[in-house]
Amino acid sequence: MSRPELTGHASLFYNSKEARKYDSSSRMIGVQREITERAIELLRLHETSEPKLVLDIGCGSGLSGKVLEEKGHVWIGCDVSRDMLDVANERIERKRKKENNDMGGMDSEDEEESEDEEMEDGERESE
Repeated sequence: MSRPELTGHASLFYNSKEARKYDSSSRMIGVQREITERAIELLRLHETSEPKLVLDIGCGSGLSGKVLEEKGHVWIGCDVSRDMLDVANERIERKRKKENNDMGGMDSEDEEESEDEEMEDGERESE
């Protein structure tokens, strides 16, 4: 089987359905983990305790970025497929919300709603 990217532009193949299938494939998750761990080794990122900033060109759904985060690094990704980037952004948003909930904090939407309610209460008091 040839790679789908060789039959046309990657953004044509990696639509929303295919991006989600790619992101949930245990085979692809394993392959991306192996490749990322090898890249960490080759770049000698494992030799320092300081987090490094990594540019992931062709980041897809962010599977490699997830591994980089697990190892304590920060990453920026770009990809030609908007749908793959959407999947990556959804993962990042879920992680952010989970971290906020674990710390007992509110996410930005909750904070905005809280601020709106406070403003409405203040307007009622001044009437």
